[in-house]
Amino acid sequence: MKTEISKGLSDKARQVRVLLLDVDGVLTDGRITYNDRGEEIKSFHVRDGLGIKLLQWSGIEVAILTSRISEALLHRCRELKIETVLQGMEPKLAAYEWLLHNRGLVDSQVAYIGDDWVDIQILKRAGLPVAVKNADKGVIAYVDYVTQQDGGQGAVREVCELILEAKGLKKRALAAFTL
Repeated sequence: MKTEISKGLSDKARQVRVLLLDVDGVLTDGRITYNDRGEEIKSFHVRDGLGIKLLQWSGIEVAILTSRISEALLHRCRELKIETVLQGMEPKLAAYEWLLHNRGLVDSQVAYIGDDWVDIQILKRAGLPVAVKNADKGVIAYVDYVTQQDGGQGAVREVCELILEAKGLKKRALAAFTL
């Protein structure tokens, strides 16, 4: 698995201005649960949430791109103050291109975390393409980094810290909690 943080990977992470996240299988463990009223229930890892906040506090935008629509996701994004939430996007590539255009970004400034075939087109373009540890094996060939954690189990936090470390911001972020 591609988990080593090389100089090349660090160079790519240093350029990141936006972390773009898939949801099911990345921010969650990929399971879809419904209650008896048919309402979707999602579980999000608190460490991923703090990682997202650390990036935001460091001036790095976090955005969501998913082909599904979920009220539970919207609730979590409001809680984390994630403003760009692109739901129900199929194909995802058109939404990715909209984000680039809307933010004045180029591919090299985007990190994308995915886990399945629907993510491959974006993984092929993003400057820092990442797959979670439990991603579909067909996705691994298209990424520069595979997390040590599974999706929904701290994988997003791991990538947040990688980006902060590459930008020389991790020690400052940690200091906010140790003073």
